[in-house]
Amino acid sequence: MRLTLAMGAMLLLACPAPAPAQDGTPGAARPPVAFPQVTAVPVPLQSVSGRFSSLNPLNQVDCPYQEVSGRVVAPSLILVKQMACGEPGHDNLLVNVKLGNPADAAQMVTGRHVVIRGKFKSAQEDRDPVDFLIAENAELVAGDPIDPSAPPAQAFTSFMMCQPPELDVLARQLGKDLCVQSTIVANLTVTGPALETAAREPARVSPEDTVRGDPDAITCRLDHGVSDRHLSDIACARNSYWAWYKAKWRDPMSSITAPP
Repeated sequence: MRLTLAMGAMLLLACPAPAPAQDGTPGAARPPVAFPQVTAVPVPLQSVSGRFSSLNPLNQVDCPYQEVSGRVVAPSLILVKQMACGEPGHDNLLVNVKLGNPADAAQMVTGRHVVIRGKFKSAQEDRDPVDFLIAENAELVAGDPIDPSAPPAQAFTSFMMCQPPELDVLARQLGKDLCVQSTIVANLTVTGPALETAAREPARVSPEDTVRGDPDAITCRLDHGVSDRHLSDIACARNSYWAWYKAKWRDPMSSITAPP
């Protein structure tokens, strides 16, 4: 979220939103939004809390680690209980895993405890500041047994995805970058209508503020805490996520992970 995808911004600038309905009737029905599955874009790195993202965070330094263990959040992300690299005192940290062998992604099953070996780095962006942890040329050296007959594990934490390709169509219609909670993006068949409604009417409140209502309800807000200034940004998440972020903003050292 700290750095929205420049590729997405360029795409939006080049592809203006569709013209309004020809009859000019206020509130005229809009065409349904499709959410195509597109994957040929770089995967942004997540901050240690998962609130912000960057394609290439600055001030990268080596960490004194060769291996870490953690719980898989996504094919390129694990949650590590504690890691003394970058800002001290943090725990429950998201670590970005850049696999040396892409085939290992099949072993990165949500919720699985794994051991990752690689070259570890920390990075920090100057705004706030925001910290990142990265495992480069990583390999999976151990992990819990996988039961292929077991149903897929439910997400136990979430993170913000900025300009996810699945939402390119909606972003072009809005003429804004979109940053959306990962568990909302993962189930667009169910969440898509509510997300679209909320994104078309974003609240003018800070991401540090909460709103009353159903914790599971999806709400969006204009978000100025981004690096890419070409377009304004809309951040969308469930109310329970915004409540977590408010607590995290007040106490950055808190070890509480984001809700799913």
